[in-house]
Amino acid sequence: MKILISNDDGVQSPGIEALVKVFSRTHEVVVVAPATQQSAKAHAITVGQPIYVDKYKPLMDKYSIEAYSVYGTPADSVKLYLEGLLEHKTENYPELVISGINNGSNLGTDLVYSGTVGAAREGYIHNISSLAVSLDYNASISFDTVAEELFKKLTEILSISEEKMFYNINFPKKFHDDYMWHWASQGVRDYENAYIPRNSEDGRMYFMVEGDVVDNGNSPDADITLCNNGHITITPMRLKMADCLFLRDRTGTTL
Repeated sequence: MKILISNDDGVQSPGIEALVKVFSRTHEVVVVAPATQQSAKAHAITVGQPIYVDKYKPLMDKYSIEAYSVYGTPADSVKLYLEGLLEHKTENYPELVISGINNGSNLGTDLVYSGTVGAAREGYIHNISSLAVSLDYNASISFDTVAEELFKKLTEILSISEEKMFYNINFPKKFHDDYMWHWASQGVRDYENAYIPRNSEDGRMYFMVEGDVVDNGNSPDADITLCNNGHITITPMRLKMADCLFLRDRTGTTL
């Protein structure tokens, strides 16, 4: 199977190499990822300026794969490969996109901002099954372990549905003694004191995004709750953002 690997931490990240190391053993792997750190870029794409692309020799030479470094966003990377480098030739498209392994969880409201999720979503937009894969910060679990776990589970994941799928997968900081893969709803996450005001040497005020995670009030089946309790979570995603329940009895009516 041909697999496209991308991320938002950059092409040089250990999470990408862990996936390459494992999946290139039995699959055709192509890496197309941002040249620099692009966390929280969501689904942004670059317009009105050049998007430079270089071959990424470290991964090419070490694993004998095709690899590119893109001076753009995570979504740029996937979109540029499919529409630019492959020139929309769907017969050459990968059968799967994996975005990750992200250094840091993407749970609950994080999904709105996540570049990791954005890259996977771009694959799904092109009718390719896509996975966003993340590991919590400062985890006792290694990227290599995550890659091996995903590799072992991949056939089962892909056999769940005959339709193309888009899943968000999160690995915890530490495995529960009896950890399992859980289907999970999307929870709610906030950040306390997220914008910290500071002053530069020339007296200008600026802000740094920091702050502490606030995960209160989530249900037992939420991705945040399950992952924080040491389990692997998998959440099915979709493209349509319209409120279908609200529209169910109103479609075709006027306001």
